[in-house]
Amino acid sequence: MPNLFWPRALSPDVGTPGVIGRTIHWLGVMLAAAFLVTAMGFAADGWSMSDAIWLTVIAVVMAFAARGVRYLLARE
Repeated sequence: MPNLFWPRALSPDVGTPGVIGRTIHWLGVMLAAAFLVTAMGFAADGWSMSDAIWLTVIAVVMAFAARGVRYLLARE
């Protein structure tokens, strides 16, 4: 059954490009999460709201780009 967030079923047989795509995807997700945590720290401490906003924007773009790489390489 198709899902809104993950429209294709995961396959264990994706080959080398798929494994590279999955690796890049998860590294990008972890880096985006680190950017979000840093942005929340900036916002909570009141250091620089403009930096917090830009870090949040970068994190969102990075998460979408990582998902796009996974879609292109692993076809998921």
